[in-house]
Amino acid sequence: MSGVNYNSYNYNTTVPFKSGEQGGLNIVKKPIDKVEDIVNNTVDTFVPESQNEEKKKSHKTAIRVGSTVLVLSAFVALLNPKFSSSLVNKLKTKSKKAANKAKVDSSLLGKWNKAKEKFLNGLTNTIQVLNNGNSVKDELFQKLCNKTMFTKSIHQRITKGFDKISRQTVYGKYNSVSKQMNTLDNIMQQYKGRLSAEDKIIFEQKLKEIDKLQEYFGSDKIKERLIKQENLMQNLEKDVTEKIVQAKDTIVGRIKGKKIDNEMKLKDVCTFWAEDSLMLERNSIEEQGTNIINSLVGDGKTKKGAYQEIIELLAPHLNKEEKQAFEESIKQAEKLLRKANKTECIEYFDKKRDLVLGSAPTDVVTAIASLIASGIAIGVADSKEDRLSRLISGALPVFAGLGVSTALTAMLFSGGKGMALGTGSGMVLSALGSAASHKLFPKNNQETLMAENKQTGGVIENA
Repeated sequence: MSGVNYNSYNYNTTVPFKSGEQGGLNIVKKPIDKVEDIVNNTVDTFVPESQNEEKKKSHKTAIRVGSTVLVLSAFVALLNPKFSSSLVNKLKTKSKKAANKAKVDSSLLGKWNKAKEKFLNGLTNTIQVLNNGNSVKDELFQKLCNKTMFTKSIHQRITKGFDKISRQTVYGKYNSVSKQMNTLDNIMQQYKGRLSAEDKIIFEQKLKEIDKLQEYFGSDKIKERLIKQENLMQNLEKDVTEKIVQAKDTIVGRIKGKKIDNEMKLKDVCTFWAEDSLMLERNSIEEQGTNIINSLVGDGKTKKGAYQEIIELLAPHLNKEEKQAFEESIKQAEKLLRKANKTECIEYFDKKRDLVLGSAPTDVVTAIASLIASGIAIGVADSKEDRLSRLISGALPVFAGLGVSTALTAMLFSGGKGMALGTGSGMVLSALGSAASHKLFPKNNQETLMAENKQTGGVIENA
């Protein structure tokens, strides 16, 4: 390796460049074939030799499709970086803790905490720069689409579609909460008859209190809060546009050496995040939901919830198993309540902010651009049957897998979960597609296997 000069490659000048269609296809086909060879040779180490060639080929295709979905999903995520505010807040909290420890400790451990604080601050700023750049990119693309009624209409339809999916996710979480609360109501009514007349009065008062608190999680109240979120973001696009102009003036002024009246520090320009201006409002909505939840199930510290008070009232009349089942039902309700509140007030709020700035259409455009690359493999196939075979066993599963990944993101799944599930679905569909391709194009598959075995020196067993 040490003797290779990478800057003096000897090109073969005796082979003429093909300017026609076939020459252009060869230029595209060669790197694709190279990638396929790498995947196939790598997969050989994972696929047992005892399997027949058809199963081996099917497994190779499935793994190749899964890898493609993963790579394309990662590519989409790379071009559309979206790190959650909760991650940023966690990093900021850890940075502050490290800074506080460093202040009271001058030893080696103190120096470590100082270095830790610096690293976490740098990581936080980097994440905010990426999020800021992503918001700017989305907003500029949205302005570009708004220049014509046709593109504006498409942009708005895509955004509304993603928003509808995200809203349904919120309602779905609260539907699960409603079912669990109905279960709790049935349990309480089942044991009500065991109480004394005096305790029944207290019991009924607590039930009315619970009913009043449960109204917060009804569909009408949820709708009101989602409308409130939307109203909070009415000026978001304008604010971000002003920030972009301010940042541009600052950077241009720095380059030209001019003094800008409204100049920002470059660090503030780069780390600005559209969400920052709405953080107080978002936290207020989340806190409101948390207080209602704590009134129902307690805060796990000092505050008792209405359900705990009913358990205390019923406890003398329940056996161990009944009490345990009741408590488990309350824990399940608490888990669902807190998850629904987080989905509404954090995950949906962040998604809504991104949608207002135009994130959905840029996600779709980036995904389409990525899929075009995978579709090239179909176009360079040698025959119509081969193209159809590749479409069924390769391209369509890739399209579906990436579609699943994008849809799950709209459903407020994290990027990592969306990529994983999209990859898995692509592999499953590829296995089904390979089986269908084998049935539909047996001759084409046999010829492909013969070619592969000729290259590897293998022998095809007679079917």
